[in-house]
Amino acid sequence: MSHLPPRPSWVEAFNTVGESLGGASHVVPIDGARLIEDAVRTTGLDDFGDDSWREAYAVLLEAIAREADLNLVGRVLTHSEIARLLQNRLRIVETRKRHPEIAEIPVRAPIVITGTARSGTSILHELLAQDPAHRSPRAWEVMYSVPPPEPATFETDPRIERADREVTLWHDVAPEYKTMHENGGALPLECIFLMAHEFRSNHFSGVLDVPSYAVWLATHDLRPAFRFHRDQLQLLGFKWGPVRSGVSAPRLSGARVQMRDNEPDPLRWLLKAPSHLSVLPALFAVYPDARLILTHRDPAKTVPSTASLMATLRRMRRDRVDAVALGRQLAMGMAAGLDRVIEQRATGEIPDSQIVDLHYHELISDPFGTIRRTYERLGLELTEVAEERMRAYLAAKPRAKHGAHPYAPEDFGLERAALRERFATYMRKYDVAAESG
Repeated sequence: MSHLPPRPSWVEAFNTVGESLGGASHVVPIDGARLIEDAVRTTGLDDFGDDSWREAYAVLLEAIAREADLNLVGRVLTHSEIARLLQNRLRIVETRKRHPEIAEIPVRAPIVITGTARSGTSILHELLAQDPAHRSPRAWEVMYSVPPPEPATFETDPRIERADREVTLWHDVAPEYKTMHENGGALPLECIFLMAHEFRSNHFSGVLDVPSYAVWLATHDLRPAFRFHRDQLQLLGFKWGPVRSGVSAPRLSGARVQMRDNEPDPLRWLLKAPSHLSVLPALFAVYPDARLILTHRDPAKTVPSTASLMATLRRMRRDRVDAVALGRQLAMGMAAGLDRVIEQRATGEIPDSQIVDLHYHELISDPFGTIRRTYERLGLELTEVAEERMRAYLAAKPRAKHGAHPYAPEDFGLERAALRERFATYMRKYDVAAESG
């Protein structure tokens, strides 16, 4: 990882302290049973809901013990994360038990942004979240979901500051991370952090080098994770009410939306996760009326950029990262995944009529023309207020706001020409242009 900048001195010193005290695993043990016991004691609750999460949890904890090779910073981050997820899950289940009406709240026709990582999904998510008609899960409410958020205090809730301190710690551990992705307590959060409550989430295989868990995740059903994902959306929308009183709710017809008569309008959830690309049948099984925005970009850019991001994430928690192995694994997995999506759309395994394709270069060169066309394809209205808010947000967040993100295919044992050859079917199918540089 010689192409990465040196760690901050405090990180090196902190990890050195761990070694001097007998090793990081001695200082911060990550014991699955103890974490569960601590969550029960801390919350005073003992009902985690159904047991679908327990197998994934056991596989993850075993992989962490055998494979993750965490330093002290990594163990602190991972331990605190798992503890928070267990406690939040307990509180979510308890709140739903106390308010059974939450289970009746509709989650209808969510808009889901997906595509390969580094293909514009984050900025698109943040821009569309400026539309007052959309409701996106924010970091603070996903991390600390109880009590359910309320519109009147949504921008001032004290949990925002608490979550912000936690998620921006990543910027302190690896300052270069901020050039790749910005964390914030009030920012929209990816679905992988909701699905992490089921312990079936690519979040863990992204920040941790846990190959046995990654294989398990790729070969097991993710519908339980999407079901608990839906449970969380219902809870987060509990105090929200309809988006527009007296306006009928959307019903999908092809890629457009028609209206039902005499029904209140539910929240229009706006969601995002690149990792959904590999599990679209499971997503549509739980959200059959979901509308997908699928982003496309030159793999010679997305693969090394994703490898750089993942290497940085993993290096926050461990000392050694095999950049070449990581790059080659990503190239192989992303190519196979995109080919599988082409087949799924062609065979009808997933509903092609509910998918809108969006090209990264168009989003960057003409963001609002691209967004207007996307709204039209989805059968939605882009209001003047929504566009004004999007323009203001984009003006305050120019590209490379926190510095350029340097990466090159060669850093990960890759070559541009070979990448484009490997992804040739995908690039032809979606008319993906090769980028210069």
